Amino acid sequence: MRALEILGILIFVLLSCGQNKNDKTVLTEDKSVFTPDTIVCRKPITDEIAGAAYRKRAIGYFVIVKSDTSVFTCIFSESKTGEKVSMDMRFPRASTTYSQRMTELTTILPEAAKDFKLDSLKSIHFGRLVTNGDIAIEVTEQFIDKFGAEYKFSDYDRVSQFLKQSKLGTDLNSIFKPYSLHVDRISVEKVFFTTKRDLYWASKIETASTSVPDRILDCMTWVGLKND
Repeated sequence: MRALEILGILIFVLLSCGQNKNDKTVLTEDKSVFTPDTIVCRKPITDEIAGAAYRKRAIGYFVIVKSDTSVFTCIFSESKTGEKVSMDMRFPRASTTYSQRMTELTTILPEAAKDFKLDSLKSIHFGRLVTNGDIAIEVTEQFIDKFGAEYKFSDYDRVSQFLKQSKLGTDLNSIFKPYSLHVDRISVEKVFFTTKRDLYWASKIETASTSVPDRILDCMTWVGLKND
């Protein structure tokens, strides 16, 4: 009976992830983080991201747990020289929590490591901080404790250095430690305090609303990685 259930799940996944003969999706079962019903899917990427002229290849990874396909995708791309691998995190607005994405990222990385040399992973496009939900709240609280709620954003290097030492930096260091990588720098643009309303519009939150600050630190964020 168990064999029939597994067969049914695999058939569903094949139908859900099916591509045409020129765009095949490879399926791999992963039992390390979620459940025995977790599958990591690979999808070749063509024009979904910019920079095709400089790119050797790109693959998007996402997970399926039982019959639920995650909307969170990690796109890994390799430069034509093979000297640089980068990662782009993609997800619809207010779709998944920060903790869910980090758990899925932890599951995806062993599969990505089969296709790419992760010691060549140099950068992660993290997107707007506010779209990452609960981590934006935690980082904001740390920032206000250190610099105050009325801080004027004239020195982006100071903000970058702060983020490297913040909960965001420590979380990423923990996730990438098994691959002998650590956060070297977090680059930022357009740093400002946005509103709690913007936070709830942009992201899915687990933190109790009474614990969310009225002002939320926000910026465009890129993470630079370095080998240990």
